[in-house]
Amino acid sequence: MSGNVTIFIVGVVVTLLSLFSFSNNYLQKLSNWLLFSKYAPFVTLGIGGTVFLVNVFHLNMADFGEHRFALLALFATIILLSFFKMRELLSIRGLAVLLLVCSKAMLDNVYCEPALWKNYFVSFVYLIIIFSMLIGTMPYLLRDFLDFLIKSRTSRVILGTFLMIYGILLTFIPFGKVSHV
Repeated sequence: MSGNVTIFIVGVVVTLLSLFSFSNNYLQKLSNWLLFSKYAPFVTLGIGGTVFLVNVFHLNMADFGEHRFALLALFATIILLSFFKMRELLSIRGLAVLLLVCSKAMLDNVYCEPALWKNYFVSFVYLIIIFSMLIGTMPYLLRDFLDFLIKSRTSRVILGTFLMIYGILLTFIPFGKVSHV
């Protein structure tokens, strides 16, 4: 997939997510699903962990490829044991893994793109990576942030407006002509 298509798809997804952030009902459902559902860890960590294990399996020799089977066994064991030993807020950690894997795929798609607009997209992906590392190490921060958004209408509007503007920018950037200085 080309960088333009990737940026367009991410822009559309961010714009659609911004619409959900305006509604208190959707945030409440998301919060309840992430925090209290028995199936959320299997969905988030299951998908994220599987994609991560596929990436580990396809390591080349320069990236510890000769140890890939040992790494694969180690990480698969960690993922499987986390379902039994670390059940608390596991779905949020799984969401962090899923966001990190998606960020890698997004950065791979725009690698070596010559356009100036790539910086807008890459900076957004780096923010996703920072956010993922924060909620992966301290998952209670996402719980507290969602509670804050549910209680504060002003914060929901500010976040939704920012995401909508940035999503629209990312959606239409691939269609514009950017001149290099």
